[in-house]
Amino acid sequence: MHIPAYMQKGKIARADWESVLKYMSSRARYAISSITLYELVAGIDGGDDAHFPENRDQLRILYEPAHRELFPLASDFVRRTVFGLPIRVKTFKSDKLKKWIQVILHARTKADLRNGRVMVRGQSYGTDLASRASEIRKGKRQDAERLEKLRSGKLHASTPDTWAGAVLTRMDVSTTAENKSRLLSAMDAAWRYELARYELAKTQAYDFVDHGSDWLDGQLLYYLSDPLMHIVTFDSKIKHRVQGSIQLSRILHFDDLLAMARAATP
Repeated sequence: MHIPAYMQKGKIARADWESVLKYMSSRARYAISSITLYELVAGIDGGDDAHFPENRDQLRILYEPAHRELFPLASDFVRRTVFGLPIRVKTFKSDKLKKWIQVILHARTKADLRNGRVMVRGQSYGTDLASRASEIRKGKRQDAERLEKLRSGKLHASTPDTWAGAVLTRMDVSTTAENKSRLLSAMDAAWRYELARYELAKTQAYDFVDHGSDWLDGQLLYYLSDPLMHIVTFDSKIKHRVQGSIQLSRILHFDDLLAMARAATP
């Protein structure tokens, strides 16, 4: 999720990014998760008007690769991938997300977005970034509160069975023993990440509010429920927290992917 910002700041050279994109274009499909998209939108909403072009262009970098796919919310992705059930949140279907992104990328100012003055193919559009960003902030806050309750003893740590049951309930999937087993197999990394955060709750030094992005990282791991999916990140702590997972090899640091791309270049 740091890649667009690192591109913008020059921490990733343009030539290296293009090398990675060329490597992936012949070996993989490029996809953008709704989690990553949401986080960028929250950054645009939280920035001031003067920095709008800079913040908007991080989304432009993310959206740049050809033939990109747009994935629904993490829970709906698992619901569809593992259980063959339809997406519930229609605003996160691929065509809706594509239109939303195009409107943001065509906007000159935040005010144009708020007031519906963004022109796309001869029609005017707008979007409420604040309401989307508030959902991210709410999710982070509720997650921090949950872990603080665990730390104080007001909540008990989940077992694999209770965690799987809670996740299935949030997905509107029947909590049968078979479904729990399927979920735990498909979401091994996400469960191990949850366990690692239980360990963090045992130390008073770790501030869950200051590390709100941990919740997003945990959600991102849901996408590994597709056995072909790989996640590319600059965040080394994700791999550290899921050590021993059968899905560990599908979490790639950007530098690892860049090394693969360079090795494949004649």
